[in-house]
Amino acid sequence: MFYLFVVALLLLLYFFLITKRAKKYKYDTSEDYFYNLESNLLAQTQLSNNTIELPQNFNEYDTLFLKIRLSRNLLSYFFKPSIKIEKTKHYFEYGARGIRYLNISHLKNQTLHLSLKNATLATSEISIYAYKNSIKLTQKTLILAPHADDAEIAAFGLYKRANDVTIITTTAGEHGNCNYCDLYKDKTQASLKKAELRAFDALTVGLLGNVPIENSLALGYFGGSLEWMHTHKYTLATSKIKGIDTMQSFRKVSHATIKLTQDVPAIYESFLNDLKEIIIQSKPDYIIAPHPAIDSHPDHKYTTFVLLEALKETQHICKLLLYTNHLKRSETYPIGAMHSSVSLPPNTQEFYFDSLYSFELDRELQIDKFFALESLHDLRDSLIFISLSKEFKHFKKMLKRVLSGKDKSYYKRAVRANELFFVVESENLEKLFDV
Repeated sequence: MFYLFVVALLLLLYFFLITKRAKKYKYDTSEDYFYNLESNLLAQTQLSNNTIELPQNFNEYDTLFLKIRLSRNLLSYFFKPSIKIEKTKHYFEYGARGIRYLNISHLKNQTLHLSLKNATLATSEISIYAYKNSIKLTQKTLILAPHADDAEIAAFGLYKRANDVTIITTTAGEHGNCNYCDLYKDKTQASLKKAELRAFDALTVGLLGNVPIENSLALGYFGGSLEWMHTHKYTLATSKIKGIDTMQSFRKVSHATIKLTQDVPAIYESFLNDLKEIIIQSKPDYIIAPHPAIDSHPDHKYTTFVLLEALKETQHICKLLLYTNHLKRSETYPIGAMHSSVSLPPNTQEFYFDSLYSFELDRELQIDKFFALESLHDLRDSLIFISLSKEFKHFKKMLKRVLSGKDKSYYKRAVRANELFFVVESENLEKLFDV
């Protein structure tokens, strides 16, 4: 009888892990990741005793990927599958099968040993893809952050190492989760405090990455309004929060090196003119922004769409480094633990980019990024100190993350061994409108 009970318990556990965990990803984890990288094929080789040899010229490239194929591994339904190469881990979904890509951009050795854990390779055939971007961090970099935290999540490591950086936060972010409703009885008051803190963060957190405060601007457009403004070009936008009637208190531009008008209406033309003026005055060589085809958040997509219009009208020549902080297919990306690799996201449909660029974060820079994220009010679990019930609620959330395998914490997702960007050249900007 006892054995039957144990078997039944194991079957229930198996059912929970396979069905519940798999559904959390919101896509089939046995699907191949689809990327057409063949024009950048460096070599095809064979895995022998879990070891491969890179071509002798591998270190001429700044970004390298291995294409592998995973087969079914029963342990991967219970324990997170991974492959370790040198000191860096590459994680996959629970129960993962099919084609995956490993980011090996920053490895130093020509001979690579793959240490598999809860993972099995379906074939010994390995394809190696290589990209040479020649990114020069001494040149001017403009970062568009739809919200105060997006610049840090996507590119803190890069912008701390760069010499001349301007960060533009496009929205106030007053909408969304009412993070401070436990402190304020009035939702409008709580939302105003949220916007005030996010504006403060937009101007000050960049200091941790050596960006002077006069190079950080908050444009103050209402959160969740950018798509509406794009569709209703001549109509005044309003906040989603009742009682908030003006964006001027969210707009922080008067201190900045770039000169923008303080008092502007919340309409599409104002936003477009802001971005045009920013481009004309800053003359960036690189612009970091969300990729509109794979980032699901409307404020992210339409920040980039309006940027593309501004680039078209100004005829400015630069290179776009595009990121995603809210992957359309699943908010669990990047998968795995802190300090592991960021590789290509799950994808089944072609989207446009000219190149791939991986920026390395050493351990010290990863720790610096952690503290930058911790400085952002909206990412903190700050209310757990209010009461025991809040602490218990926070504990349940942490436990659920572990059991379900769905960890959406930005500390886990952003503090990584690298930051990954999809590169698009100026002459190909039109192709980004076709999403």
